[in-house]
Parts: sequence; structure tokens; C-alpha cells
Amino acid sequence: MEVTKTKTKEKSPEKVKIKGKWVVLLGAPGCGKGTQSEYLIASDFNFKVVSVGEILRHNKSTIVPGQVKTIGEIIGAGLLLPDEVVTGVVKLELQKMQSLMGNLADKNIIFDGFPRTIGQAKALNELAIEFKNSIDYVINFEIAEDILFKRILGRYKCSNCGKIYNDYFLQPKVSGICDQCGNNGFNKRGDDNEAALRVRIVEYYKNTYPLINFYKEMGTLYNIDAEKDFEQVKYCVLQILNKEYK
Repeated sequence: MEVTKTKTKEKSPEKVKIKGKWVVLLGAPGCGKGTQSEYLIASDFNFKVVSVGEILRHNKSTIVPGQVKTIGEIIGAGLLLPDEVVTGVVKLELQKMQSLMGNLADKNIIFDGFPRTIGQAKALNELAIEFKNSIDYVINFEIAEDILFKRILGRYKCSNCGKIYNDYFLQPKVSGICDQCGNNGFNKRGDDNEAALRVRIVEYYKNTYPLINFYKEMGTLYNIDAEKDFEQVKYCVLQILNKEYK
């Protein structure tokens, strides 16, 4: 299903219970997928997230099988890892979640940063069947490339609490002091530089962009305008998950 507009409902979608939904978030680097994931995790909907990027960054010193480079070196250059490596990481993470939470069929899970290729998408469909669920919600965050560059190159986060800021769009109320915890230390991701970003954008259009048609043909694709502010995008996401998106 491909949709582009919303209508305001009298009943807020935040009041509706969401259960057993596996959601894929698609979009170029910096489109806002991670921010919306953070909201859904912190909300009453009890979403859990499989954030492949975070998992891989925690294992950045691992040598990629069949190569001489580490995971960190490949990611830092803006390149994609082999499908079998990423799919294996996702399956392991789902197994860990199942051991902690029990049956995943009725659990709300977000896949952020996965899949990034057609091969990974097919593997995810198989994993969903294995864990007795399905991928019925694929939300594609549409955004202009110039906005992406400002979001990526301008972003940084508090070294203490992790709150994200941006030189162009969201600076601390008091310069150099985190609004949330009062810390005065900040850092940037190592791959948030222009050279790596340009490679990531090329890789996105080459490998990940084709997923839009893949999921459109499956009837599970929802397109939303990711250039809107956080609250507007959040509301669109909630409407999709409650089948109220028009």
C-alpha cells in the first residue's frame, strides 16, 4: 500500500493498543528512522528494536569472514557488509530476544538499518516465518538529499545521556550544555563525515532504494514525508501502525 496523506482522527492513535507488529523502517542515512525508533521504544507500545548499525558498531573490531578488513573499517568507509554477515547478526539478535522475552509472534519489533538489500529483505521474510510473524509494515522516510547532508554532517550527541543535537536544526538551549542532563561533553559518529556520507548515499541508491519497489509489490509499503517535524512524522507512523493512514 502506497500512501501520502493523513487525516486527523478524533481518537488519537496513541490510545490504540499495538501488538505483534514487525516494522521495517526504510530511508537514506539521516532521514529520521532512528529518532522515530527511539520514540516507539520509549512509548507504551513496548517496541523492541533490532538496530543493525548499533550492533555492528559494538563489534567494529571483528574481522569480516573472508576479508582482511574489520566491520568498523567497512562501515567507516560507507560500504555495506555482505548479506550473510548482516543476516546472521539479525538472526542471533532475534534468538537472544526470544530467550529473554519468549515467543516473538506477539512482540512489537522495529528493524532499523535492515534490510538494506533485496537479498536481506528476502532473508528477513524467512526469519519472520521462522519466528512466526510477518513483515506487514514497511515505512519509507522520503527526504531531499540536501536536507540529509545537513542532518548527518551537523549531528552530534551528548557523551553522557546520548541526546542528539544538530548544528543546523537542534542546538542546546545553552551552548555547550546538554538540555537533558547538563553534561558539557559531546561527540560525533566516526562515519559522519562528507566523504563517507557520499559513499553511503551512493550505496543507498544502488542497494537499498530498490527495496521500495520490492515492498510496494508486496503491498506493505507506506511512504511518508520525513522533512516534517518530529511530532508530525510520529503521528504519521502511529496512523500507519493503526491502519488509519489515508
